Amino acid sequence: MNKKDIIALVEGRLTNERKQEVVKWLLKNPKQQQRYHILKAKHVAKSLKQSEYGNSSSPKRIYAKWYKYVGYAACAVLIFSLAYTLMLPANQTEIQDSPQITSVTSIGENKTIVLSDGTKVTLNANTTLSYPKEFSGELREVSLKGEAFFDVSHNPKKPFMVATGNGMKIQVLGTVFNVKSYPEDLNVETTLVSGKVKVVEERDQKTVVLNPSQRATYVKDADKLIVDNVQTENFTAWRQGKLIYDETPIRQVISDLKRKYKVDISVESPGIMDYKYTGEFDNLGIEQILDLFEVSSPILYQMKNNQITLYMKK
Repeated sequence: MNKKDIIALVEGRLTNERKQEVVKWLLKNPKQQQRYHILKAKHVAKSLKQSEYGNSSSPKRIYAKWYKYVGYAACAVLIFSLAYTLMLPANQTEIQDSPQITSVTSIGENKTIVLSDGTKVTLNANTTLSYPKEFSGELREVSLKGEAFFDVSHNPKKPFMVATGNGMKIQVLGTVFNVKSYPEDLNVETTLVSGKVKVVEERDQKTVVLNPSQRATYVKDADKLIVDNVQTENFTAWRQGKLIYDETPIRQVISDLKRKYKVDISVESPGIMDYKYTGEFDNLGIEQILDLFEVSSPILYQMKNNQITLYMKK
């Protein structure tokens, strides 16, 4: 969220649902609250000034009234700071944040955790998940950096939301899905196994609802959200140590291998990055995978310690 959302709130251009989201964001960001107060005060002063200036022909009267507008604006700061509380549900007049817990996996490590509501989350390598010790309020919200498989405990009164910080939010009631959101990757992906999820593209607030065996891909550079039908096993097999690719850009394959096997991979031949790979690696070591590359693709490799260099066959 940004200044545009605050301005839209000030000018009353938000839906009720979006209004609640912005208010909750403001409650967690004191600096943004100050920005809201200033913008609201200016908006009130401007509105009052326009309504009364039109009926006044005396410069002295206009000058004298400016102090009244400033007073109105100052009052607006107090009035609308109270409005945050009034806009929240009766059972949520105070925000009492539960202590945050952060679970982290290193390169080559997977981990399964159970949240306070019974939701099971399996973290892939090099992943960070932040979540409250206890869920309070209207949402069960967690923050993900990396890749995780969610089996969400059903609770229609408290939707479960995953914030990626990479342009995509995912909201569910109770379902099974995978989210891949590494900062260094070109795309953010949500793949639905069962149930339904709502995916929100944060910049333009574009929303899509996924059915089982569908994937939503947010292309960062193009700022575009794409939905397609997929084999979900290809995107969840990492939990069993497998890597499955179907016409996958080699750039993505390289990123996955680096995270899983703690290796550094460089590319000597630029043409490699245009290649798309299809294949399956079932709990193989890195050298076995590289050997398969040489057999099944136009890619050669050299390996020294944990440094791997890829070449294109001539």
